[in-house]
Amino acid sequence: MTAKSRLQVKAHTANRFREFSKKNNSNQSQTLDLILDFFEKNNLSPFESLVPSKVSLEQLIKKRIDAVIAILKNIEKTQTKPGFLMLELLLEGRNLPAASIKEKKQKAVPGEQSREQLELEIARLQETLKATQKDLEYLLQQVEIKGNAFGADYLKLDIPRTEFEQFKIAIKRKT
Repeated sequence: MTAKSRLQVKAHTANRFREFSKKNNSNQSQTLDLILDFFEKNNLSPFESLVPSKVSLEQLIKKRIDAVIAILKNIEKTQTKPGFLMLELLLEGRNLPAASIKEKKQKAVPGEQSREQLELEIARLQETLKATQKDLEYLLQQVEIKGNAFGADYLKLDIPRTEFEQFKIAIKRKT
């Protein structure tokens, strides 16, 4: 049997505590132990106010949301858009030889060029197309899909910047 001791509390406080214990289906000793454990575990003091004002909570939440928005905009600006633009440039480069073939056909007037010249031009354009397709295949092999915790996944071109600049120059020369 456990030893009992008495605490001196006002009658009103004792009644409130008994009602609280009954509501929680616990005896008074267990309830008091649980209350003390709660305060110790959560490092709380009953002498300090716990409730921050609604305004300060709202301001804190707004600051956090603004920070998340800034992070998302930065990710979009530095990762998503440049990657998309690079891929778009690569795909445009792939379509250029076909477009130039169409332009050549539209510009050519029958009888102006000999058959041999046309065949040479077609062969040259086909070689350019093959080289461009080869470059595109290489670049596509260097593309990695990266997961993004804050939005859609993005593509990363895993080649040195100088090599990418060389590709851009080569594509400009071919057109």
